[in-house]
Amino acid sequence: MLRLRRYRLFLVLAVFATFALYQFSSFGESRGADVASVEDLKNYNPPEAASDNPASNLDSKLDDSVDKAPEPGDDQGKSTENDNDTETEDLVTPPKPKSSNDAASVAEKQPKTSSTASPKLQKPSDEADESIGLTNITTSDDEPAQAAESPADPVVEFPPEEHAQGRFEVTSDNDVPKVHWTQLPEHFPVPTESLIALPTGRPKAIPKIQHAFASESPASKSSRQEKLEQIKNTFAFSWQGYRKNAWMQDELSPVSGRYRNPFCGWAATLVDSLDALWMMGLKEEFEEAAQAVKDIDFTTSIRSDLPLFEVTIRYLGGLIAAYDISDGAYNILLDKAVELAEILMGSFDTPNRMPMTFYLWKPTFASQPHRARTRVVLAEIGSLSLEFTRLAQITKEAKYYDAIARITNELEVWQNNTKLPGIWPKSIDASGCKKPEVPAWSPLEHSQQKGPGYYNAQAPQIPPEGSPATATIKIESSATKAAESKTLGDDSTESGSDSSAQEKKKRNDEDSAFRTNPLALKAEGDINKRQLADEALSPDEQQKPDCEPQGLSSPPGASWEEFTLGGMADSVFEYLPKEFMLLGGLEAQYRKMYEMSMEASKKHLLYRPMIEDEKRNILFSGQVSTNGELEEEKNVKLKPEATHLSCFTGGMFAVGAKIFDREGDMDIAKRLTDGCVWAYEMTPTGIMPEHFLVVPCDSKTSCPFNQTLWYEKLDPYHPRSRAKSSPTQAISDDRKEGTLASTDVSEEGSTVETAGNTTATDSGEVSLSTPLVKRQLGEIENEKPERSGSKPDEGGTKKSNDKEILADESSKKEKDVEDRKAPATPTVAEEESEPEVPFIAAYTPPPIPSQEEYAKSRIESEKLPGGVVRITGSKYILRYQTRSLHRLLTPVADHILTHRPEAIESVFIMYRTTGDNYWREKGWAMFTAIQNYTQAEYGASAISDVMNETPYPTDEMESFWLAETLKYFYLLFSDSDVVSLDDYVL
Repeated sequence: MLRLRRYRLFLVLAVFATFALYQFSSFGESRGADVASVEDLKNYNPPEAASDNPASNLDSKLDDSVDKAPEPGDDQGKSTENDNDTETEDLVTPPKPKSSNDAASVAEKQPKTSSTASPKLQKPSDEADESIGLTNITTSDDEPAQAAESPADPVVEFPPEEHAQGRFEVTSDNDVPKVHWTQLPEHFPVPTESLIALPTGRPKAIPKIQHAFASESPASKSSRQEKLEQIKNTFAFSWQGYRKNAWMQDELSPVSGRYRNPFCGWAATLVDSLDALWMMGLKEEFEEAAQAVKDIDFTTSIRSDLPLFEVTIRYLGGLIAAYDISDGAYNILLDKAVELAEILMGSFDTPNRMPMTFYLWKPTFASQPHRARTRVVLAEIGSLSLEFTRLAQITKEAKYYDAIARITNELEVWQNNTKLPGIWPKSIDASGCKKPEVPAWSPLEHSQQKGPGYYNAQAPQIPPEGSPATATIKIESSATKAAESKTLGDDSTESGSDSSAQEKKKRNDEDSAFRTNPLALKAEGDINKRQLADEALSPDEQQKPDCEPQGLSSPPGASWEEFTLGGMADSVFEYLPKEFMLLGGLEAQYRKMYEMSMEASKKHLLYRPMIEDEKRNILFSGQVSTNGELEEEKNVKLKPEATHLSCFTGGMFAVGAKIFDREGDMDIAKRLTDGCVWAYEMTPTGIMPEHFLVVPCDSKTSCPFNQTLWYEKLDPYHPRSRAKSSPTQAISDDRKEGTLASTDVSEEGSTVETAGNTTATDSGEVSLSTPLVKRQLGEIENEKPERSGSKPDEGGTKKSNDKEILADESSKKEKDVEDRKAPATPTVAEEESEPEVPFIAAYTPPPIPSQEEYAKSRIESEKLPGGVVRITGSKYILRYQTRSLHRLLTPVADHILTHRPEAIESVFIMYRTTGDNYWREKGWAMFTAIQNYTQAEYGASAISDVMNETPYPTDEMESFWLAETLKYFYLLFSDSDVVSLDDYVL
């Protein structure tokens, strides 16, 4: 009954806890707002005057905060968690366009400028699959679609901080008034005289990147133009599908004809594809899209947070690139870029000016002081430089360059002090706040770790030797008191007993007071075992700051960190040579940082995979995990992976080799790019998987194919090793081989393996060549255990020494074995009373396949090419993926393809830098494969499995299919002077 009542109590507590979590779940968004503290979020009042020292006084500013009146435009009666359900703004249908057949069929030669912003750049991480939030839009063939009221499918609510992500689709609620961003005074402004200005001076001469092309023959030109026209038609088909079915929405769902809004609902595909429309000569489509841009309201969004990286590369980069490629003919593009940039600048309003990568833009949150997070994706904070730099060059506003220059400076300071010097880890602490560590000998620290009653049973904690407290501490141990008591003798007087009782009561009172408030007790004279007097502490120890300023660093508790050139880090390294070119070579730090990172990458990250075609000398960029102790090989672990996101490295090495005169890097660029081409060719569909693992070679120069090694990697657990993990299987296998594995347990409880030869007799019994103890045979005797040296023998005498005991036990063991060899003859009574039990053969499990059999089975079932160990991500996507909340809600298939641009980007750069027609041939094979397997009714869809010749479409088409992938295919077959790499930064 008592147990049932206890269970009922637990059930009631569980229900209460669940209810409490539900009621207070709305507070999670406040915690995810990067606010300096919870109390500050409720009480902070923005100062009227900005401080001259923005990073010095966050804590003092927060302490002086008072209750704040609601900001204008805030919904006073609604909680903050409902702010994300904002209304979708009605969008105006653009004017009726002319037929696309009237557009120019080939690209015109573009006007050249000294430099342009990067049109688009690759996202650093893998994003989760989404198949929600789609809506049909019915339109005529001639007019683009108007925005529908809301997507049809339900979506999850806005995620808290730990689930912040670039792609997150949120539906709008028409009943909730829209909230608009407003300009607010900064909490940590940078004085005008302290702004980092753009470098000035005459741009330095940068070596040519492009190859000096010779004139082509009429036949090759005709073939090239046919391919060019086919690529352009593919682009136009997908663009018309977007225009008719998802106009002014973020993305088209090309199978269903519906749309998605994972990037704030600001028409991501339209803005991101503007420069590609111009390059392909689709000027009327460009004109229509440019006019539609003015209808985008960046001051409101269906999302409560702005993913800084995604918004920067897709929207800000798209607008600036279109403005540059059109030679500044469309001022609306620059106006909207400035409008968006002003909103994004709020994310840099932190004590150390490191941005909040997921910016809560609404006035309720934007009016509060914030810090950057302690765990930030490297690429999301380090890949903002091109767009903000180019905007600063166009507008002459130094604040845009200052914002990203401070990030670059912090990266430069930290670069040579990471756990893998020269390379930054994938996740970093950008908060600029180092929490103080409580000393291990602190009484408060130990009371928190061990519980309030810990000091009743444990000795006091002594400060480290040499600390100020050690000179004044007097410890009265129980042993000392016992010794003193013993010296007084056993005879104690009545008064002595009373004194002892009073002393004990006093100690108990002190213990009780300390458990209630361990810091409240003050020492009188010397410290009484559980106290440290304030006078014994130094001033620094008495008043420790809550936050010690620091630069960029590893996240708290990161003992091992991951380093890569791929996802979550890629564009940080890619932007270094591009920023150098954009600044005209006037800022040398970008060259220094690039060269340092590439040297470290060549040493630790690049490796040669073992493939069957030994003559094909290719490279991949892997991932390294390390704890920073690089002297020992075991502390630097290479993960031999190949990812589509890392395929940009070939083009990056080629550009760096040209502009920095690094001749050896050009060969690395070819091998890296050809590695991705090989990855396309190895699959049944001719399309590279997202991610796979291979067998790495020990040398980058020579790597003969070793089939035995490949099989070992495919089956790392040898059959004999797997058998040892299963005792039943081990005994079965050993019996087949003529040995019987047996175990015995030592005194400490560890298992010790032994083996003896066995011989099977005609009767099915097993004879032993070496005697086995009965416990080894697994039989349990109905005997009471004997205690050595305590049981009398048959003669009534007690065993007198160990030798007699051992001799007696040995004779008993031999007798036991003899008894098993010769079965006892049953009596007549036993024969009559016990029926004959039929013999049942022991269970024999099926045999374990050999290593070769297991490896061949995996190769056949998974369609693994030679040298590939596992294809962990064989999808081909049209959009990026990140590990996020959506991965939990909508599991992602392993083999989906998404039209990624990284591989074809490197192929294009290799052709422009070398002039080798090999790259055009490989690029055309890649385009043909993608075209064959991704064509959908309204555009091109991601597919489920590149290892399956009949994959199904996933109904997803991200903006970079038009903005980047098809653009690079088009430029690969364009004239070499169309968007020359010597004139534009792509």
